[in-house]
Amino acid sequence: MLLRALIPIFILVATSQAVPAQSTGVKFFEEKIRPVLVEHCYECHSSESGKTRGGLKVDSRDALLRGGDTGPAIVAKSLSKSVLFQSLLYVDDADYQMPPKGRLPDSVIDDFRRWILMGAPDPRVTKVSPKVETEIDIEKGRQFWAYQPLKKVSPPVSENSDWARTSIDRFVVASLDEQGLSPANDATSRILIRRLFFTITGLPPAPNEMMDWSEKLNRATSETARQNAISELVDELLASPRYGERWGRHWLDVARFAESTGGDQNNIFQHAWRYRDYVIDVFNEDKPFDQFVREQIAGDLLPIENDFEWANNVIATGFLAVGAKVVGEEDQQKFFADLVDEQIDTTTRAFLATSVACARCHDHKFDAIPQEDYYALAGIFRSTTTHYGLIKAQARQSTTLLDLTDLGPSPGAPTLSPEELAALIKARDDARRTVEEAMQKIRSGENVFRGTLRRIRSERDETEAALQAYQENGEPRVFAMGTQDRDFPLPTRLLLRGEIDKPAQQVAPGVLQVLSPPRRSSFSSKVRGSGRVELSEWIASADNPLTARVIANRVWYWMFGRGIVRTVDDFGQAGDAPTHPELLDYLATRLIENGWSIKSIIREIAMTRTWQMSSDFNEQNFEIDPDNRFLWRASKRRLEAEVVRDAMLAVSGLLDLKRPLGTYLGSVGEGGVGQNIFEPVIRAISTNTRSVYLPRVRNVLPEMLEIFDAPDASLVTGTRETTSSPLQSLYLMNNEFVQRQAGALSHRVSEQPANDRTGFAYLLIIGREPTDSELQLATTFMNRIADSAHDGNQKLTAFCQALLCTAEFSSID
Repeated sequence: MLLRALIPIFILVATSQAVPAQSTGVKFFEEKIRPVLVEHCYECHSSESGKTRGGLKVDSRDALLRGGDTGPAIVAKSLSKSVLFQSLLYVDDADYQMPPKGRLPDSVIDDFRRWILMGAPDPRVTKVSPKVETEIDIEKGRQFWAYQPLKKVSPPVSENSDWARTSIDRFVVASLDEQGLSPANDATSRILIRRLFFTITGLPPAPNEMMDWSEKLNRATSETARQNAISELVDELLASPRYGERWGRHWLDVARFAESTGGDQNNIFQHAWRYRDYVIDVFNEDKPFDQFVREQIAGDLLPIENDFEWANNVIATGFLAVGAKVVGEEDQQKFFADLVDEQIDTTTRAFLATSVACARCHDHKFDAIPQEDYYALAGIFRSTTTHYGLIKAQARQSTTLLDLTDLGPSPGAPTLSPEELAALIKARDDARRTVEEAMQKIRSGENVFRGTLRRIRSERDETEAALQAYQENGEPRVFAMGTQDRDFPLPTRLLLRGEIDKPAQQVAPGVLQVLSPPRRSSFSSKVRGSGRVELSEWIASADNPLTARVIANRVWYWMFGRGIVRTVDDFGQAGDAPTHPELLDYLATRLIENGWSIKSIIREIAMTRTWQMSSDFNEQNFEIDPDNRFLWRASKRRLEAEVVRDAMLAVSGLLDLKRPLGTYLGSVGEGGVGQNIFEPVIRAISTNTRSVYLPRVRNVLPEMLEIFDAPDASLVTGTRETTSSPLQSLYLMNNEFVQRQAGALSHRVSEQPANDRTGFAYLLIIGREPTDSELQLATTFMNRIADSAHDGNQKLTAFCQALLCTAEFSSID
């Protein structure tokens, strides 16, 4: 059922240190085998040459056993499994024939046969460095605020506690009192309604929704009745499928989700979309966050009740597979080490807001994380295979995907007709034949340009992959990116200065010492498999002092635009201290008490007077707290790129709320950007669905998202930058997408009576009625255009586009 990837099984590169010959086998190697390897192979496959063609090195015993892209080069006593030996034979149908300059004499090949059958003795062994000791005081490190156990705190009482409506308000107003600050007035109904819609669903309220909810809030006869109405609106928005698309996008930033590898070749991930849809569904169903953690780290290993649940859990582990990768890396062991490093960095930053990857080469410079802790985590991920796909002829570091056909998940493509299936088979057969003909020419002594050979092999693999995506009856197969445990855990050694060829002491799999009881950070020897289950349980535990704090702080950031800890991805010494530490612990505790429900904490925050404040300016407050760190008012903030685009589509009436089938990148095929897939083709993809479903190719974001500061997804991104540039203004004024929305929007406005059009346009686009001066300006604007050559529709379109260009449209108050 599962396809397994050929990932290197060792991370150590042996030094070419010879030892005295102690057996006939070693003597045979030194006399018959090593000289041939040096003369014919080291040029392209050794550390000394700096080349690792096909991911293979032959200058050490470990390197031969580890092998390259096609698996172990040498398997002791097995000629059929030894890829190096098979390549020496120059058989007709072999893809690899070594050395490339010509077949070795039969006597040399026979020497290799004898050597392998005697067990492939090889004296080139690994030199282990002395044990690396740490100078970090772990016990002292445990005193840092972020590593302290969560405290059960009660809301404080202060002079202005009467202002507070909720426990959260009491924490906030107590800090305001300490700083000599006074809270702003409550936001108006319209501002609050618009704020709720954008914050929870990422879409603006329709005019009828704005009017209905405004009327309901304004006719409330008491503050209690008004809060009940707001609570009803919050619940309605949280129950909307649009909520999962909005908040799922938040998490996809953290999970550095993208649909390509990035790096040197930037190959397309055709199946990353399944993880995206999984995340959206998780938020919509309000899956407990601790379970969300477990599934993303170890979903494939968790107990299940049926095949569909297992398939869904496997898709969740796409979290570990969608990261950036340098798939053109020749050195397979370096690629593997970097893959593990990326997984460690993402896992610890996303869930713990801790930069453990900084301890890869040495002890962490700021936090109490010794280098040994990094390799304890590396042992877990080194014992895991990561499946992300790609075609071998297009990416040196390709793997298989996980086959979930018939296990429940829906396919991402339509069923093929018999004619379409036959065309795929013919294309595959033709491509195979072309490669076979080229290989025959090479064997007969003819020259075949290497670029040509690479191209036709790529075409062969593309057609093969396209055919394998369907069953014999034409129904699509279901593939996913994700992880599986290796058959056997790999031993892991600490690497001196992080250098692969300088291994030191062996390190047992485990977690961070500073977050664990003394001498309990290493996993028991009874742990089966990689240890990912134990890692996920440790992170998801209510006893872990970071996990609940970190996600509570992220939710606060997504609600307010800044976190209680402003460095939301760094809770370490180099990060900021919390402005309201007791409030952070209160929120984290409440999250756990409410079954790790994200919706519950959103609801609790939205119902606070703090969140419902206006953004009114107060000069005295500003002099004391110009950055609004203590929340004396609501902070105006610009909407994210995706939300601005979605809002344009919503007000124009063109927004398609249907979830697309699969990925829009299916049409561009397999391959690397700039090789056989080109940026204009990706950028030309046009759709009116929500922006969360747009193609997310690293370094090739949709233009609007790129201009308005969407992250490129190379790293965990808990906070987005907000820039202001002339390009943004030029885009809003001149881009075809914006003009198209303005045209559709003007058509909606034109359906209103002439005297109501300006008011309707303001209500639809900005969520409020225009002021008298704005009405006058609109009239003047239309009259000026009336003197031009524009017809009536063009005038109204220009007016609507002008409103779309306003800062008020693209921000929330």
